[in-house]
Amino acid sequence: MYEVRLKNIFRNSFFSLLSQFVLIVIGFFSQRVMNLIMGEALVGMNSVISNIVAILSVSELGIASAIIFHLYKALAERNEEEIASLMNLYRKAYYIFGTTISVAGLCIMPFVHLFLKENSFSLSYIRLIYFLWLARTVLSYLLSYKRSILIADQREYVVSIVTLLINFLNYGSIIVILLLWQNYQITLFLNIIVESALNLWIAWYVDRQYPFLKRYRRRPLHKGMMATIFGDIKNIFVSRFSSKMLVSTDNLIISSFISVVTVGLYANYSLITQSVTNIILALSNAVQPTVGNMFTEHDQNKNYHVLRQMGFVFFLLAAFCSASVMSLITIFVTDFWLAESYALSVNIVACCTLNCFLFIMNLPTAMVMTVSGMFDKERNISILYATVNLVISLLLVKPFGVVGVLVGTSASYLVQIIFRIWFFFSNYLHRSSRRYVADMLQYGVLAVLEVIGTYYVVQMVYCEGGPLRFVLAMLVCVCLPNIVNTLIFFRSWRMRSIVRMLKDLGPRKEIA
Repeated sequence: MYEVRLKNIFRNSFFSLLSQFVLIVIGFFSQRVMNLIMGEALVGMNSVISNIVAILSVSELGIASAIIFHLYKALAERNEEEIASLMNLYRKAYYIFGTTISVAGLCIMPFVHLFLKENSFSLSYIRLIYFLWLARTVLSYLLSYKRSILIADQREYVVSIVTLLINFLNYGSIIVILLLWQNYQITLFLNIIVESALNLWIAWYVDRQYPFLKRYRRRPLHKGMMATIFGDIKNIFVSRFSSKMLVSTDNLIISSFISVVTVGLYANYSLITQSVTNIILALSNAVQPTVGNMFTEHDQNKNYHVLRQMGFVFFLLAAFCSASVMSLITIFVTDFWLAESYALSVNIVACCTLNCFLFIMNLPTAMVMTVSGMFDKERNISILYATVNLVISLLLVKPFGVVGVLVGTSASYLVQIIFRIWFFFSNYLHRSSRRYVADMLQYGVLAVLEVIGTYYVVQMVYCEGGPLRFVLAMLVCVCLPNIVNTLIFFRSWRMRSIVRMLKDLGPRKEIA
């Protein structure tokens, strides 16, 4: 069972990371084309509209998280009737949510231009782009709900392969059509067709792999389970709304108080940081079903060690990613990707780096809160961090600009980390969090020193510029933080456990 879990983790992780890597590479090409052919104003408008639609999507209420949580146990027990009943509820709910998003989105459409300060686009063009984004989102709800059973059943690699195809075709169409015809609305229309076709294929694949879903298509969920799920949904709704507000309001605040062009400039940097965090998030999502399966055993001592182990792994990733972002992001934007005119200040880069680090360090506790079903506690945390983010961002945007908005995001991530640790240890593990907090503080201090050290070494290495020196700078970012952490932790049980896991995945010798 242990070997199966590890193989599931690494198979899901491989395809998730491959999908994200392709998304990053082709995404950079498409963003470059959008900037150089259509201008940063279109990039800014696109970012703002996608954020508005993302906030509307909160009507999904978080039923996906609640259903997947309950699917863990049903799939482990191979309870076909309960699995089918959960998926039936899921299907009906998503049809309702798709309708809700459509109505709410159409009501907002006459006012969407109010979020775009100092834009040069016609009202009809803004509304057309917004409508296509809305249609794309609504159709994804109507067609993609069957993905969840694959994710809960530790077969996320199938979803990742389909996502890889969608991203390749979508971004490829953006590059080709903008280069040939400079027509962004056609690319959005093709994106809708591609996503719909591949989501229909997933639905067909799920029906083939789980034929009992059709056999029990009309079977209702028993009342006790319904009451439990709707109780979870009430809590998850607040969490999802707060999460959407956290990730979507930065661009809206910058666009409303500064300008849509500034959003376009910041969007280039945020594309890079989001690409980095999306890779790590894909890894986290690939691991989550296996961790959820482990937590069904209710071995609290084991769960505690799993959390500490994940905290260490994500620290190694966060330190490397943060050092790379701080040292390379402006060099990449100005010298290789776009031009000097697209550069942002070092203060903004430092804030982006901090948010990248805090986001990654948040993932282990977010994961265990989800798989342990602590949705009511997550609700309380989400109300607090969303409020902190909005208040600080609005207070600081005028005097400090983009930096003030990003400081609000940093504060909200810190609130999440602190309160998730507190609630998980006091309400689930029922033990002191002192050791884990000490781990986090140690990781934070080391990361700061490693980021500063890497930044100054890269500045010396890249002083004269050029592709060769950029490759050397990348090698510094790869080697310096990882070598330092290896030297510090090579005798630690956390490092030894990672080495042991990697060995367990290797081929085993047959015993003669």
